[in-house]
Amino acid sequence: MGMSYTRSTSPLSGRRKPRFYICLYATLAIIIFFAFFVYTPLPTHDLTDHRDALVSHLKDNIPTAVIHKPSNNHNHDPVPSLNTTNSTYAYATFLATNDSPLGEDKYYTATRILAYQLLHAPETRTTNHYPFIVLVTASVSEAKRERLRRDGAIVWEAPPFDAGWVTTDVSTWQNVMSKLRLWELTQFERICFLDGDTVLVKPLDDIFNDRSVISQSTATRLEGLRFDEAPMPPSYVFAGVPEMEVQHHYPPSEADHDWPNIDYLNAGFFVLQPSLALLDYYTSLTALPDRFNPHLPEQNLLNYAHRREGNMAWKQLDTKWNIHYPTTEDLRGGVASLHEKWWAPINEELGPFLRSWRWRMEGFWEGREGMAR
Repeated sequence: MGMSYTRSTSPLSGRRKPRFYICLYATLAIIIFFAFFVYTPLPTHDLTDHRDALVSHLKDNIPTAVIHKPSNNHNHDPVPSLNTTNSTYAYATFLATNDSPLGEDKYYTATRILAYQLLHAPETRTTNHYPFIVLVTASVSEAKRERLRRDGAIVWEAPPFDAGWVTTDVSTWQNVMSKLRLWELTQFERICFLDGDTVLVKPLDDIFNDRSVISQSTATRLEGLRFDEAPMPPSYVFAGVPEMEVQHHYPPSEADHDWPNIDYLNAGFFVLQPSLALLDYYTSLTALPDRFNPHLPEQNLLNYAHRREGNMAWKQLDTKWNIHYPTTEDLRGGVASLHEKWWAPINEELGPFLRSWRWRMEGFWEGREGMAR
């Protein structure tokens, strides 16, 4: 019986041994597979990276957008503020309340487009992470301010500027003297100011390297002095672009009569160095009736204070940076920004290009915020 037991159990144990190891190996394989699945990180690439690579067809000489990680403000990012930025350069614009009771606030939409272009769009955004300041009047609603903060802008309500005798009969220009508050922001070395109805074509960061924005010594010519005005600072920075003829060439030139007056500055695009002393000088002009024509309030004040024959003459930026009354010739020529209303361009052939930025901006935020829900 011992022999019978040995013969009957030996073949059985021989068959069961391989099955045991097969089951063991299979179990280990399953465990290892699930371990890799759980601990391997999922791709972190944001799908919104691809949204801005779709519009290179809008203009022949805009390079195909490189796919970038969207910059600046996510829903969970800190709200930017003047107290937290450590940048030496900044962009800025001005936003007042739209007095029209009908339709959308197009200047507010224009400001959102500008924020999108300066901070997010791959073809035009700052690569040096310069902040974008929106100087608002008290009447701009909190809902609009909050939306601009979510767009990544620094929203700043400065105290009202007492313009003294300076008034204008154009309702949309009533508060534009508040632009002068930007000279209070002395934590910045340079600020590039753009009117809200500006649409970018290229990045602007290199404007801070333009030779016209180098600090200038204030001249002391007696003919440039007015003894009833506040003292001028010993140095200053103020550079801009001349007002354009509606019909002009690109690049513009005096020989082609593209400026009605090359000495007359357009105050919709300029670079300044903040200075309390210079602001005091400007303020003194508002206490001297009829020192300048108030119809275009801040523009004519700046043209007077920085007149070419004065002691703080304004310097001309390279014409590549900005064009008022733009045309398709300017666009093809390579200008960096267009001073034009996206909703009502003088040259309607630019309409599709300008309006496309509104849809891109809204689509960008719809996609990004929809994914965050």
